Amino acid sequence: MAALGQVNKYFEELSNAISSGQAGRVKPLLRPDHPTAQQALFNLTSVSTAQLQGAAKRWLDQPWASIAAQHLLALSKRSSGRPDQAFALYTAAEGPAKGALNALAEQPQDLWVAAAMEQTASNAVVLAREADAQLMLEGDSSKSKAVGGFLQQCISALGPARRPEESARRRGNLTLLILLTRVYMRLNNVQGCSQVLKNFKQNYSGEVLQRVPAAYRVAAYYYLGRTELNSDNIAGGIQMLQAAFKECKADSENVKHILRALVPLKMLHGELPTALLLQRHALQEYEPFREAIATGDVGLFERSMQANQYRLIANGTYLLLEKLRFSVYRRLVKRCVGIAKQHPGRDWQEHHLHLEVVLRVLQQQGVPTDMDELECMLSNCIVRRYVKGYISNKLKVLVLAKDEPFPAPCEEWWREPHFVGSA
Repeated sequence: MAALGQVNKYFEELSNAISSGQAGRVKPLLRPDHPTAQQALFNLTSVSTAQLQGAAKRWLDQPWASIAAQHLLALSKRSSGRPDQAFALYTAAEGPAKGALNALAEQPQDLWVAAAMEQTASNAVVLAREADAQLMLEGDSSKSKAVGGFLQQCISALGPARRPEESARRRGNLTLLILLTRVYMRLNNVQGCSQVLKNFKQNYSGEVLQRVPAAYRVAAYYYLGRTELNSDNIAGGIQMLQAAFKECKADSENVKHILRALVPLKMLHGELPTALLLQRHALQEYEPFREAIATGDVGLFERSMQANQYRLIANGTYLLLEKLRFSVYRRLVKRCVGIAKQHPGRDWQEHHLHLEVVLRVLQQQGVPTDMDELECMLSNCIVRRYVKGYISNKLKVLVLAKDEPFPAPCEEWWREPHFVGSA
């Protein structure tokens, strides 16, 4: 049949790729946007399911015949505007994702099988996201939640590699953990992310992780670094993201994604990026924050947070940058001390900084505030150890410690303070 011409061509290419045993040939053919697969879809409406499955069996052995046929059927549903039905086909017991997973469990040493499983699992995640996009007006994210449960089942069924020679199983398991982390992050499921992080630490020590290609390590370090941030483990986040940056190729687009999370962390840790670094990686949205911290300009910081609010929320860095407000106030107080020392007796007396000095500077920066709000903010800076000292409410002065009034960065900078008697 003429209608089966392009379909047969697709099955033939997939059969040849599988026979070659080359992951680089198999994986692209299972992408939804592969040209041969797209051409096969044009005539698929005039082909029955029985005919499609029969053609697949003529070219491919099981389970790949069923995987390939279901793959095209799911793409057909997707192209007709029904990603929800495509998702259901893809994650069914006899669907492509489960079929490739079972094949990998039986062939844990074949990297081309791992590549097929990785692509089909990734396709399932994409289909879930597209299905939820149609239901967004109803506030429904059921498919993303469903694919999270599906990936959990896949991780349990496949299990981690137990022997060094099970390289394909190792790659497949790591890919599933990365995909599950991405899904949980999109759903803001902090507990789920923490469980994935625990699984990773149990099964992927430094030596084990070195057995997978750098691209896998970069992805793992990046998403696990973001997971550490969700738990307010800034030091762990920096460590993971720095590892991802070190492993990533300098010309890769992923460098920008890594730095987008790493730069605010470094600023929170007291290390400011250079303007050249931000310009080189098109991260100019961080330039006003860098300047605000360097100069103690609270007004610039507040205006930048407001202007970049939606972009920062979309990037998942808004709450992280909010923590930098205390760093800006720390720098402001430090500069005010320098100004006050020029007028000893009036604004500065033996480590006593008159709060009126800080209030005047804030007003010049265009920050609408009063003395009560200023005392509240500076009290927070003291509790979080950005500044060492205390506030005399009666005298309206900040009494700075004689020894290191501006301490080095510490964990209290990014952790929420715990007050006695609080829940």
